[in-house]
Amino acid sequence: MAIPTDEMEMEKIAEDELAKLQRQFRVMEIDRATVISSVQPTLRVQRNIIKSLQDELDKIMLELKLTKSTSNVMENAKTREKLVLLLKDHDRFSSEVREHRTNIGELNFLLKQVQKEIKGLKAKGTGSELAYEQTLTNQTVISQLENRLDTAMKKFNSVNSDNYKMRLEIDKLLRDRQFFNMIWRNQLKRLMDGKAQILELVEQAISAYDQREEWCAKLDALKEKAAIDYRKHCMEVRELQRQLDHSMKLEEFLRTKGTVRLTAADAKAEAKRLEQQEEEMRAYNNYVTILEAIKEFTGEDDVDKLISEFTRREEENYALFNYINEVNTELKNLSDNVKMLTDNIDEERVKHQAKMCKQQDSIESLKVTLEKKRTTTAELQATCDRSREVLADLLQQIQSLAITAECNSLPLLKLLGKAFDVNVTNARLYIKSLEKKITETVDVIRLDEALQRASESKERTPPSSRRRPKKTLPVRQRPREQTAHA
Repeated sequence: MAIPTDEMEMEKIAEDELAKLQRQFRVMEIDRATVISSVQPTLRVQRNIIKSLQDELDKIMLELKLTKSTSNVMENAKTREKLVLLLKDHDRFSSEVREHRTNIGELNFLLKQVQKEIKGLKAKGTGSELAYEQTLTNQTVISQLENRLDTAMKKFNSVNSDNYKMRLEIDKLLRDRQFFNMIWRNQLKRLMDGKAQILELVEQAISAYDQREEWCAKLDALKEKAAIDYRKHCMEVRELQRQLDHSMKLEEFLRTKGTVRLTAADAKAEAKRLEQQEEEMRAYNNYVTILEAIKEFTGEDDVDKLISEFTRREEENYALFNYINEVNTELKNLSDNVKMLTDNIDEERVKHQAKMCKQQDSIESLKVTLEKKRTTTAELQATCDRSREVLADLLQQIQSLAITAECNSLPLLKLLGKAFDVNVTNARLYIKSLEKKITETVDVIRLDEALQRASESKERTPPSSRRRPKKTLPVRQRPREQTAHA
């Protein structure tokens, strides 16, 4: 079950990394567009990025200062000293345990030697007095060894109790460390989530600032264009005024020079001029009537005000024309951007669908593996249950054998104060005691058979030698008492 979760976590990490790289790619595309348009927005964006990175560096330095504070350092020093003391106590107790184990091993070796000597003495079958003295010496040795074993067991029990206390303290410290690690992981997760939110906010702020810069640039361009148009209009007005002044001066000059004698050509020219003047008068009268009609329509008699109003309306119309052109170009750009965004959205949707299909396939494969694991675990659980039943049956049979053989309570368990049932931990001890009991029983049977054969062989000898089996009768009973005592 751990492998699929690890794969899902790795896939999630890869997806987060891909989203992060996509965000970075979008930011880089925005930076590239700003560099192509102008250099100044790029510098501003870079300054903003440097500022954000500097703020993040300041936050990290503040966190490092907090971690290196005196309270944290003192607490770490206290925990370090405590751990050093605990390690020293652990080394000391482990050395004591090793010493007690060596003492117990020596005692067991001495007990084995004593048992070997007892068996050798049983096999020899000497006189009753020597056997009695040997049994007394063996009993004293056994009592001394039992006293040593009792003291060693007391020391071993005290060491075990101290080790139990130390284990409890270590478990408590491990739980505290696990709780601290859990809080630390939660804090790191919150920090990473906050950094991700800050990064998203910075990206949104950068995009909003870029849009603001773009609109400001467009507004500056419109202002510059309006100023250029205004200057061009002023120049045209000055040019027209200069032409008008020139024509007036030329007319006055020609009027002063018209006092020359009239000829036929001049008469024709004069008639033509008079006709032109009449036409001009008619045009003037027409203009006057039109002007009167305009004055009557507008309700304004001042010509200057009419001219100013006309020029104002012309400027407004020209500004509206320019504004409409700008809006049309902007709408075209926006439509292009919307088209590009729709294409990107369709592409991302296709990618998302492919990704979902891939995830569905992975989920199906994980379900198949999960079913396989469940079947295998069920089979293993069934085999484990069968093995447990067989083990319980074997332990019950061992306990029944121990009860029938009268060795249900071992000497080591007697020292602990009560008899225990057979379980997995003490089954080997019961099995060893059964083996020892069986070997002792076999030895006793062999000894009885040997003594019986010896008595039968001695009964066939003269009557003077028939008194020896009476002396060897106590020797025959004492090995049983010694074995029972052992």
